[in-house]
Amino acid sequence: MAAGASGHGRPAARAPGESSPAEPPSLLSAVRCTLVLLGALPWCLPLARSRAPLGALGAALDRVFAPMCHRLPERSLALDGVVMPLCSRCAGIFAGLAAGAAIARPHLAMTAWRPILIALAALMTIDVATQDLGLHPVWHTTRLATGLAFGYAAAAALLAQIARRPG
Repeated sequence: MAAGASGHGRPAARAPGESSPAEPPSLLSAVRCTLVLLGALPWCLPLARSRAPLGALGAALDRVFAPMCHRLPERSLALDGVVMPLCSRCAGIFAGLAAGAAIARPHLAMTAWRPILIALAALMTIDVATQDLGLHPVWHTTRLATGLAFGYAAAAALLAQIARRPG
């Protein structure tokens, strides 16, 4: 038997989700890449549309987000003069998904993530309620921050759950 990279007759240990060059990508890696790409899309789309005539493709990509968000102009950000395809809270959630997938720390069990996700959802709900009750105007900063925090936690929790699956 040939010795592995560890020199002890077995392959060297790898971090969860890490694959060797000869292995196909794991489910964890595939989900991580997908979340990063999807999370970045609503941020990249307006920038691309402001610089290049995407035409029907740009309009189709923009419409993908229509069922996910109310897209009210006063609650949406514009990047380089082009309105994002999501409101600022949903854009924050998508950015959080991308960041959570890219970083995916801390590695907690789902039992630890559950109360964190509930607390972050409650913070978003409080922001929605106070805004809709007229207690404060649309604050893009809080909308982005609460969405980002929730999206980050959701992605990190999902990836931690996938990493714990028996391989």
